[in-house]
This record gives sequence, structure tokens and C-alpha cells, in this order.
Amino acid sequence: MAQPALTLDQTAPGVGGRDANDPPHVPQPTTVEETGLSLSMLADLMLKTIHFAGRPSARRLSQEMKVSFSVTDELIGFLRQQQDIEVVGSSGVAEQGYQYSLTDKGQKRANDALERTQYVGAAPVPFDLYIDVLKSQSVDNIHIDRDAFREGLGHLVLSEGVMAALGPAVNSGRSLLIYGGAGNGKSSITVAVGRMLPGKVLIPYSVEIHGQIIRVFDPRVHQAVDEDEPEAERRNDGLIPFPAAGQEKRRDMRWAVAKRPVVSVGGELTLADLELRFSPVSKFYIAPLQWKANSGLLIVDDFGRQMIQPQELLNRWIVPMEQGIDHLTLQTGDMVEAPFDTLLVFSSNIPPGRLGDEAFFRRIRHKVETPNPSEGEYLEILRRICEQKGVEWNDEHAAYLIRTHYQETGREPKACHPRDIIDLVVDMANYHDATPTLEPRWIDLACASYFVQTDEIV
Repeated sequence: MAQPALTLDQTAPGVGGRDANDPPHVPQPTTVEETGLSLSMLADLMLKTIHFAGRPSARRLSQEMKVSFSVTDELIGFLRQQQDIEVVGSSGVAEQGYQYSLTDKGQKRANDALERTQYVGAAPVPFDLYIDVLKSQSVDNIHIDRDAFREGLGHLVLSEGVMAALGPAVNSGRSLLIYGGAGNGKSSITVAVGRMLPGKVLIPYSVEIHGQIIRVFDPRVHQAVDEDEPEAERRNDGLIPFPAAGQEKRRDMRWAVAKRPVVSVGGELTLADLELRFSPVSKFYIAPLQWKANSGLLIVDDFGRQMIQPQELLNRWIVPMEQGIDHLTLQTGDMVEAPFDTLLVFSSNIPPGRLGDEAFFRRIRHKVETPNPSEGEYLEILRRICEQKGVEWNDEHAAYLIRTHYQETGREPKACHPRDIIDLVVDMANYHDATPTLEPRWIDLACASYFVQTDEIV
């Protein structure tokens, strides 16, 4: 594999004009050699693209493969010289508008390429360059100051102890266990943390390693963002010359600019989900969950309720969590040392003592408990929910709810109760064509429905 002549701009965040929240800058390659990929791999990719596209123009080939027109033009020249493609029309007057199709020889070569792998799309990026980019946008660089953190969690009612523990845990970029009774806001906290992760990052559409292609970008978890780019870059046509020496070159379009990813998995997680997934039909790989979560957040929800034991999962991640390296295996038997650069959050309502021993929890750096809300916290949640739902607040009736359905019954309050109870109040009042209010008759009806069902389930 050719070594890329163009590499990551190593300017550190906050230095030399690069804002800490900006993604790294990878210059756009202008030659095949600068892509870091072999000529044969790129030629095969172009042949497959033409095979599926019919009669694509040079402009469309450039867009589909996410490479500059100068690289596209170099590949077209090579394939025409090999008599694999031919010009069959034009959608414009410039060379970009020339349309191409496969010759009989080219169709045979395309079929051979499809036998090796059916991957079609953006040209992959070299694995070494991918590692450099990950280091530049590492979760270790995340910093959320105290005010921003409190603002990001401001819609939740959390104790000072929880807030004080969460901030350092998130900024550490390391592993975190959030535990406590069901319904006390663990999922809401993890969602809020994901939303407040600062900055934009680069996500490759795919990565090449040892001649194999691994698809990384997943629109289900990677949220691409639009950038204010020059018109020439958006067209990706390469016609306008590069800036003069000393000026920044346009970015490599093989990378999507995205928000820091947030990947969440629950009880369906298996060990197989943490390995490279190879399709014997398509003959390329799909990156595992933790790889897609690189530079962002990976949430293991309902930890302890997976089909695998907690100890098995933690043992699988002991080395990645401590060394930042995950060992994965290709079908060829080659071992890949993939970066493990993610804020790993375990969320569980199972008591820690049932999840593992002291050695188990020592591997997880931060542990934060979300206890049942105090009476004051419960009432504040109730007040906010009433305001959101348009239910008139009444101190006396709120005290009635606490006294009758918690103190007298010995029931433990949960952070989710106010929302669920008020939703039932609104439903019942609407059914009776009445204005939903926080008064005993609606409270009693709602609690009778809500808590009887909950008690039966338990």
C-alpha cells in the first residue's frame, strides 16, 4: 500500500488558529499516491461504481467516491489506457460531464473485483491516518466546564452529590458506572451527557487495513453536520486551484464531519456485537459498536441484563479500558490493534454487589449512584411536570399526594413517578371532558391505576 503524502494537520486544538471544538483538518489528496491507497484498489472501486451506476459522469464518480476530480481524472486516464472504460456521452461541455461505461474487458474486471468485495461508495482512508485523526480528536480532549455541565443537566432535578460526581467523571474520558433504582433518571442523564459533548469530529466512511475494507460511518449513530465550505469544495470538482502556499487546503471528503457519536445498547448486546462483522456475501467488514463510538460516548444500558454475564463483558474490555487499544481479528487471521477512544458508560438498576466483586469495579474508574429523590426533589419534579403539561399547581394538593400515596403506604418515591402520574391525570381528565388539575380526585384515580399495575408487575 502506498504511503499517503498528505497527512493530518497536526496543529493542536486551540493552537495556530484551530479552535478546540473544530474537527481535525485532513487535506484533500490531489493524486492517487496521496490517498494512501493502491492504484488497483481505487481502480477496482471505480469499475464497481460504474457497474452499478450505468453511465455516470466524471463528476458523479468524483462525488460517489468522495475524491477530488484530479484523482478521478487520473483513474479515468488509467482505466481508458487499459481499455476498461470508454466515453459514451456527455452531460456538459467540460471533461467533468463526460459519461463513461464499461467495455467488455472492463465488465470482466468489474466482476472480478465484485468477487473480491462488493464494497461501493467512498474511497476508504488508510488505517494509520485514521489512528492519527482519533488521537487528535480524542475524548481525552473533552472539557465541559462546571457552568456548562450544570446547564446541560438543568432540565433534570439532581442532588448536589450526583452533580458533583458526574462532572469529573465525564471530563475524565474514562469509564463510568451509573447505578440506582429504576426510574431515577439514569437514562435521562446519559442522554443529556451525550447532547453536551462539545465539538465536531471526523468519521471516516470506511477504513482500509491489510487490503480489507471496514465500513465505519453509520447514519444511525453518526450525525453529520453541514459546514460552510467554498462552493468548489461542495461540488468536489477540483477545478479551482488549491490555495497558495501557506494557506489551508480543502478537506479530505472521505471523512464526514459529525457531532461526537453517541452509541447506546441494551439487553440485546452480545460479545459478537463487539467484534468485526464480516459478510460472506458482500465480503467487507462492518465496524463493531465500540469502534463506531470512537471519539464519543458508548452507553451500555441495563447493564447486568444482557445475554452475557457482566464479568464476561468487563473481561472483554479490560485491556481496551486500561490501554485504549482493542484487539480485533480479520478473517485472514491478521490481528488489528484498533483504538478504543470512547467514554464508556454503564447504566444499571441492579445493586452493584450483584454485578461483581471489588476487582470488577476497580476496572471502572467512576461510580455514581442515583438515589431516590428526596421529598423536596420529588416536589420540584412534580412542579416542573405540572408546568409542562398545563396542570395548575397547588401546594396543598401536592402535599396530599406525598402524604396519602407515599408516607401512609411506605412507598418509595421515584423520579419518574411525577411524570407518569400527571400523564394519567391528564388522560383521565380529558376523558371526562374536565380541566386536568392537581386535586385529590384525579390524584387518587391516577395512583390507583399506576401503582396497582406496578405492584402486580413486581
